[in-house]
Amino acid sequence: MTFCLWPILNHGGQGGAYAAAGAPCGMAVVWPSNGLAMLRNMSVDAANPNAPVALVTMEIRHPATDSLTESSSAELRRALGEHLPIERRAQDVAWGMGAGGSPTPTAEQFVRYVNRDNTLAASMKTQAVVIETTAYENFEALVDLMMRVIDARSRISPIVGVERLGLRYVLEVRVPVGVDGRVEWGNWIAEPLLGPQKTAPAGLTLTEWQGAAVFREAQPGKSMIVRYGPGVGQALDASYHLRRTMPAQQGPFFLLDIDSFWTPIGSIPEYDRNSVLMNFQGLYEPARTVFQEMLTSRLRDDLLSQ
Repeated sequence: MTFCLWPILNHGGQGGAYAAAGAPCGMAVVWPSNGLAMLRNMSVDAANPNAPVALVTMEIRHPATDSLTESSSAELRRALGEHLPIERRAQDVAWGMGAGGSPTPTAEQFVRYVNRDNTLAASMKTQAVVIETTAYENFEALVDLMMRVIDARSRISPIVGVERLGLRYVLEVRVPVGVDGRVEWGNWIAEPLLGPQKTAPAGLTLTEWQGAAVFREAQPGKSMIVRYGPGVGQALDASYHLRRTMPAQQGPFFLLDIDSFWTPIGSIPEYDRNSVLMNFQGLYEPARTVFQEMLTSRLRDDLLSQ
C-alpha cells in the first residue's frame, strides 16, 4: 500500500474545496533570496515566510518488530536526546470492514520523539519508522537524522527486512495576487498541471481542480505520486501535531505534493544500512527534478534573478 499522508492535508483551506484562481495578475513574483536553493537542492530557510516547504516526511516500512517497553523507550530517548528529547504517546486510527460490512476503526499506539520546537518528530511504529519536519533545511541533514533514528531503533529490536522507503514533500507555492485577489496560475505553473482550462464553456472560468499523476520505472521498484491543485489558506490541517513554521496565510497557493517511494520486487530484502541510504538518495533526485519541471520558465527566471 502506498504511504500517504493525504488525509492530513487541508483540502482547499476555506470551505473544503480548492479555491478560485483565474484573473490575470501581471505582477513580478516576489520570492525570498534563498528561494533559489529550493531549485538547486530542495533546501529553503523554513523560517522565511515565503518558504514553499510545508512538510517533509521520510519513512522506512518493515516487518513487525517488538513493541517498545518502558525500558526500551527510555533507551531510545537517551539515544535520540540530542535532537529529539521529548517523548510523547500517539496513535493512528485506520478504518476497516467489520462484521456485516460495517466500518470498524483500529488504533495503533506508538511512541513519538519530538524536538523542543515541536517542528521535528520521529515516530516508532510496529512496522515503520517515520520522520516528519515542518522546519526542513536540506535533504542531507534529513537523511542523516533518519539513519541515526533507524540505527537507534534497530539496536532495540532488529529490522529484519525492508518493505517500503518513502520521501515526501508537501509544498505551498505562493505568488503575488491580482487586485481581485486571484492568481493567473498559467504564469507560474507548468501547463500540464493547469487542468482543462481550454475546454471551459464560453463565459465560464475554471476555478477549481485537483490532479494526481503516478510515475513508475520500467522495472517496478521506484515510483512517484504527484498531487496538485490550487488552494486557499494552507495545505496542512490546523490540528496537525507539528508546529507550522510558516506564518498562517489565508491567500491562494498552489499545492505540489510529491511522494517519491521505493518498494521491493518479489521477496522482501534483508535490512542493509548502505542499501537503504542509497535508495533514499535515489528517491531525492526525481523529487527535486519534478519540482523544477512543474514551474514555468518565468517563475524559474524570477527565482534566478533574485
